Amino acid sequence: MCEDKVRKWVRDFKAGRDNDHDDSRSGRPSVTRLFWLRSFGLPYSPDLAPSDFHLFRHLKHHLSGNHYNDDEDVKAAVTSWLAEQAASFYEEGIQNLVVRYGKCLNKLGSYVEK
Repeated sequence: MCEDKVRKWVRDFKAGRDNDHDDSRSGRPSVTRLFWLRSFGLPYSPDLAPSDFHLFRHLKHHLSGNHYNDDEDVKAAVTSWLAEQAASFYEEGIQNLVVRYGKCLNKLGSYVEK
């Protein structure tokens, strides 16, 4: 660490600073992060509920290998598939969710393996 930095910290602490963390700086890191978020969006979808994840594997299998001309064709295929599922399919997903929440709560939020 350079002497100038130490002298600056000494001045700051004498003036009332109460921690040794560097202040956030403007510049490239925040600009890069904003670019990433604007370009690719959030790393998760805020409109998804945890219960939705039961559907993904089965829906992915149903849609794979098919060609869709536009978004409307995909929406129609998904809507049709969802309507064809029996109530037991959704019940199984909800029951699995209860078990998974239990595992997560028992581990206090730590990583849970399958």
